[in-house]
Amino acid sequence: MLLLIVDTAGPTGGVLLARWDGDILDRAVRRSGTGTSDNGIEILSARNLQPRAFSAQLIPAIAELFQASDLLLTDVDAFAIVSGPGSFTGLRVGLSAVKAMAEATGKPIIALSRLAIMVSMAARFQPHETADAPMHSVLDAGRGEFYHGIYRNAGEVCMTESFQTLDGLLNGIHNQPGDVVISEPTVKIALGAIGRTTLREISAPTVQDALLLAVAAWQADQFQDSAKVDANYLRRSDAVVVSRIEAGRATLPANPQDLRS
Repeated sequence: MLLLIVDTAGPTGGVLLARWDGDILDRAVRRSGTGTSDNGIEILSARNLQPRAFSAQLIPAIAELFQASDLLLTDVDAFAIVSGPGSFTGLRVGLSAVKAMAEATGKPIIALSRLAIMVSMAARFQPHETADAPMHSVLDAGRGEFYHGIYRNAGEVCMTESFQTLDGLLNGIHNQPGDVVISEPTVKIALGAIGRTTLREISAPTVQDALLLAVAAWQADQFQDSAKVDANYLRRSDAVVVSRIEAGRATLPANPQDLRS
């Protein structure tokens, strides 16, 4: 089974092409580390996208993946998109491209949250912990506000996601005790005085970090139709903008097979 993952949600982005043999991966395997051939998941090719250049680099990078792997877009069985929260422009670029490819091939989409990916990353570092223990993840949304998610089962089960002020974020953590996963210095500073809560610092999530969570969603048949999937803004103002304008789509070759050339 062939999976194409696109991530344009963060400051940097990436695309990844992976093959999964379809065997059932239990939770211990999914939390054991990055996808490699020894657990039935093989990364065939990956490309990084530079900041503020997603619209120019995305489609050429995807074409490079297929050329390097000697595969076609029509070989893909499903597409995964990191659908947010994140940059308004970045999310629209990635989502538009994935929706266009899914519609061209008739293949389904898996939508992944950056917040869930962060929890998945933290859980891999300490896989012995109780899966049912809630974990928070927090991203800086700018202007003193934050994206906040609460998850169980290493990010596979979302309890809630929200857009919060600092006071609202602190209340949410206080009301649902659990470790807090962070990747940004600004968030660490903001939460520095929270007390009696473990802050787990991780590196900024990459497209490679989305792989195991994407496979878990695939196993659970958590697919979405291309007409229904949308960006996970969380910030209300961005949702209003989307309702008022029609997002432009990334330009794809008329023939999907041309992505290999």
